[in-house]
Amino acid sequence: MRQVTVDIAGVRMGLVFDRDMVPVLPDDSFLDNGHAEIPLRVHFGETPPPMTERHRLFDSGQLWALFESEGKYVIQNDTLDSGSAPHTFFLLDPDFQSGEIFIGNALSKEKLPPDPLPYPLNQVLMILLLSRKRGVLFHACAIDDEGKGYLFLGNSGDGKSTTAKLWFDQGMTVLNDDRIILREKDGEIWMYGTPWHGDFKEHSSKGLPVQKLFFLRHGRQNSFRAKSGVEAVSMLLTRSFPPFWDKEGMGFTIGFCHRLVDKNPCRELTFVPDDRMIDFVRNV
Repeated sequence: MRQVTVDIAGVRMGLVFDRDMVPVLPDDSFLDNGHAEIPLRVHFGETPPPMTERHRLFDSGQLWALFESEGKYVIQNDTLDSGSAPHTFFLLDPDFQSGEIFIGNALSKEKLPPDPLPYPLNQVLMILLLSRKRGVLFHACAIDDEGKGYLFLGNSGDGKSTTAKLWFDQGMTVLNDDRIILREKDGEIWMYGTPWHGDFKEHSSKGLPVQKLFFLRHGRQNSFRAKSGVEAVSMLLTRSFPPFWDKEGMGFTIGFCHRLVDKNPCRELTFVPDDRMIDFVRNV
């Protein structure tokens, strides 16, 4: 068997393969040869054991569904009501410390194995793992301005990719323009890049403490308004990927957002999409 460790925001998943093969992975900058805390055995060209019991937890209605079966959490790449046969399944043990991945596509000698962490199951898996007191995945762009971490949260159309390009063109490091993971470390909130970028493809696997936090909004001039308390927490939650199906996970996510607001001043940033934004943010 062969193992590849994928490290995203310090969450180390070990992909264990039955054969000596090199799978197709979208971004090798998140690969590591070190110890993995969560082993995931990958089965290519196989189907999972029969699952007679299915307790529905969440169904996207389109791309994926989450259910419980015989004590395991199962993510499949299709809605439960589609009538078709999904070909990818993630099976996680109840403690989320190990699991299996089944990809039913038949392999031929001429074809490389498919990505063992395909969209959108990869992000659903991360949401599940983070919900166990590890952190939260956000709709956000993050910038490393020579060691200073700026976090820009926003929903679709708020300007995350535009912001990423502005800072990148000035030589700054973009962690990601669309998906950022926040975790607590040494009493601080850290932000980490992920492989799941939006329209702007530059990204990084690094992490650093959040120094400034903004909620993005397009406008005719650069300005900001302070946000605090319940309003700021609500704005964070609407820009996060919370585990709606899990009471414990939701409790952690809400508590994390409260601690984030307590540790980092929050501001709604109205910005004009040109270089003036950069100096404005630096001087806030």
